[in-house]
Amino acid sequence: MSGHLTLPSVVLEPGFVHPAHEPYLMEWHENAIQRADAGDVAASVCHQAALIDLALFGRMRHGWHEIMEEHLTDNGKPIAYSKAFGLRLHKFDGQYRQPTIHALHTRWWIECLANPNGVNHAVYADMVLAKRQVDGLIYDADVSKTILRHRMKAELTMSMAMGAEILKAAGRLTEALRLELATNIVEPTKCPQVGYMTSESFRLSALRTLGHEALFPTGIGESIEACAEGLDVGWGDFSMKSKVDAYMGTAKRTGRDKQIHSPLVACHVTALAGKIEDAAKKASALERLSAYARHLASEPLDIPAFQMRDVPIPFGEDITPIEALSASHLIARCQGTN
Repeated sequence: MSGHLTLPSVVLEPGFVHPAHEPYLMEWHENAIQRADAGDVAASVCHQAALIDLALFGRMRHGWHEIMEEHLTDNGKPIAYSKAFGLRLHKFDGQYRQPTIHALHTRWWIECLANPNGVNHAVYADMVLAKRQVDGLIYDADVSKTILRHRMKAELTMSMAMGAEILKAAGRLTEALRLELATNIVEPTKCPQVGYMTSESFRLSALRTLGHEALFPTGIGESIEACAEGLDVGWGDFSMKSKVDAYMGTAKRTGRDKQIHSPLVACHVTALAGKIEDAAKKASALERLSAYARHLASEPLDIPAFQMRDVPIPFGEDITPIEALSASHLIARCQGTN
């Protein structure tokens, strides 16, 4: 088990990490261990740290499952944030006990790495099924009361992909349940196409796990092209032209956002490229992918941070473990070493 659905097509094994990324990953990993040992940790930290373990050492060297058991468990359920981590977040100290699907999947995945033959998949499957909503989708309605229309579609498709993986491992995917979940994740009134690369990649992953890949919507080639507009290299996760305010139906609030390229998004495009119907569009996407890999090979640290409108600071970090691993994979792929 050397991969993860958040990094499609990436094989996590020693040898592919680029020399420009390795010192950063080592430092990030060590800092994560020090904070986690003090109880300051999140499921997303354990997730990325385990990815680094696999990429650098070929196995999980640190006891992330033990850390999750001690600091990221509440009433037997995996949660997203530890108490100490929650105290660092603005006005969040009373909300850290969030039993999210991402936390659930991370705990399950890490346990599979630590003890592949000793995981009680049924326990995790029960928690996934408890997340099934009356609309037939799987998502964190108990964590956020946001109505379905306003929920991020990447949340819906990722939650379905993660839930389906666990249900499959537990042997809970009956033919009836496979079809029910698959038809709901492609139902336009519930989970419409929005042209986001990550959202559509997770949708494809979910459908493959459910055995209904044929239901994947058409037109992904046009969406991939739109996500490259305004960029010299690579792709952004979405098309700036199509991004509108969910409440106002206008691009007014996003008009000054700047499109950026992302190695992680390029990995999701890699997963989607096989679903492009038009041969010319497919060839163009694959050539752009190769060109982007060559660009990263010459400038491995060119991983820009998203910037919101007039805010003078980046919105989050630029180089993160998951972006660095994606960039290293693309470079290795270009050089024929991965």
